[in-house]
Amino acid sequence: MRAFLYRLRNFENPFAREKVLGVSKGKRRYDLPLSGSSNNTFLRLLIALMSVLGMLALAASFALGAMTDRWSQGLANKVSVEIPAADSGGDIIEPGIVKSMTDEAAKILNEDKDVHEAVIMEESDVRELLSPWLGNDMVMDSIPIPGLISVTFDADAKPDLKKLEARLKEAAPRARIDTHETWLSEVMRFTGALQFSAALLGLIIGATTLVAVAGGVRSKLSENKEELELLHLMGASDSYIANQLQRHTLILSLQGGVCGVLAGGLLLFVISLIAGNMGVNLVPGFTLDNTQKSLLLFLPLPIAILAMITARFTVLRVLTKMP
Repeated sequence: MRAFLYRLRNFENPFAREKVLGVSKGKRRYDLPLSGSSNNTFLRLLIALMSVLGMLALAASFALGAMTDRWSQGLANKVSVEIPAADSGGDIIEPGIVKSMTDEAAKILNEDKDVHEAVIMEESDVRELLSPWLGNDMVMDSIPIPGLISVTFDADAKPDLKKLEARLKEAAPRARIDTHETWLSEVMRFTGALQFSAALLGLIIGATTLVAVAGGVRSKLSENKEELELLHLMGASDSYIANQLQRHTLILSLQGGVCGVLAGGLLLFVISLIAGNMGVNLVPGFTLDNTQKSLLLFLPLPIAILAMITARFTVLRVLTKMP
């Protein structure tokens, strides 16, 4: 307190110029004892934690969007034709007959004007697709494998699938066309819900950060109530005091944000390694493009700016209520 009064007595009417006091010889100083406040470490840790959580939420949203686009593009203008390995009565059809019906169906498809390509999937490929659900090779060997044909239509084609399926049934009575629309719509709904949840989580993180910053600023003002009154007596305006606190908050937020980006980047790197080594092809790889990486890298900047603005409005609101 004595040192604070000494500094005040040696000021040369600084408030009329509204300059930041105590900045000399390249060192950052404040008229209020902010640097030694116990809340500084808490604010840095808070911003770092919120930056990590924000990066995870944003990265999840990016990954889900890329996943949806990849699935949609991968299934565009494509259908699958299945030739079941059992008849309508449930009796197993001999593999040779299934293969013959599959070959005939592929011939019909390749003769269609709207079909760009119809490829019969090898039995080994079909077994590989089914193995995650059906288990080991011994089980797979005892299960009849249906015939599958991957069909790609021309980009501008508008095929009549009902008529095409009717033609296929001439070669294989139980042939059916799967457009993947039902499965894809369910996936789209699910990923959309996850993206909404990620966005909601981001809003909650932002709101929590702002509330915590406002609380920290109020705590600082409460700790330095006598110093604030003396500054007012010396002629300091509310804006002058707010400038110092907002600058202090901005610096602490940037420091915490940088730490958060480093920790979040390391965590995302570990997640990408784990996702890449899972050996499961049901979900596309966890990858981000350069634009998305840049957005994640600069995420602490808007967080710090919002924290600074929150600090300023909090200071001005508190000071206007002071006698």
